[in-house]
Amino acid sequence: MEAIARPRGRLRQAVVDVARCVAPVECAGCGMPDVPLCQDCASAWWEPPLRCEEGAPRLMVGDEALLPVWAIAPLTGEVHEVIAAWKDAGRRDLDRVMQAGMERLAGAVAPAADLVVPVPSRPGASRRRGADLTWALARGAARALPGARPMRGLRLGAGESRGASARQRWRAAQGAIGVRGELKGRVLLVDDVVTTGATLAACSLALSEHHAEVVGALVLACA
Repeated sequence: MEAIARPRGRLRQAVVDVARCVAPVECAGCGMPDVPLCQDCASAWWEPPLRCEEGAPRLMVGDEALLPVWAIAPLTGEVHEVIAAWKDAGRRDLDRVMQAGMERLAGAVAPAADLVVPVPSRPGASRRRGADLTWALARGAARALPGARPMRGLRLGAGESRGASARQRWRAAQGAIGVRGELKGRVLLVDDVVTTGATLAACSLALSEHHAEVVGALVLACA
């Protein structure tokens, strides 16, 4: 068996080497060649969780937050570069890294949840990227939470938040989130990043109106 396995291993490595010649791989954070994510850039994804809802103004009502939000890291430096590459540069080789990061975050925070619901992605964005990124994150988080299951429980209406001001994002989010089907129990929201918090606030309010209990949100990074 060993004599058979070695040629297969050499063939697999040869295929990888040829693929790298055609489309060279580099670290999404710093550009180091031959690795999708170098050790230095990957280290940020192993940091303790951050509570970040107070930095998202649209999640705050007076001195109280609509929901607790945990992030892996601040959206700066290499973390920003990695997420931008994952979302907008077609780096599907980072899918497992992002999903594993969300799984570790959920395991560290361990919120009691029945459903893990992703902030909905626009169909056009999912087609362009070749994947529904927030759905992948929700599945990763659910793996770390016994008894919880991922569910596409929200739908996104018209409007676009990229490039909009904080006030524009808030106005666009109101009424733009709908609930799909009947959601019961404790819901944990999942998104890639939180900036103003307008989208998470709209998702939380939509779910609350349908009598779901939103226990918090997990994001890869906070701005």
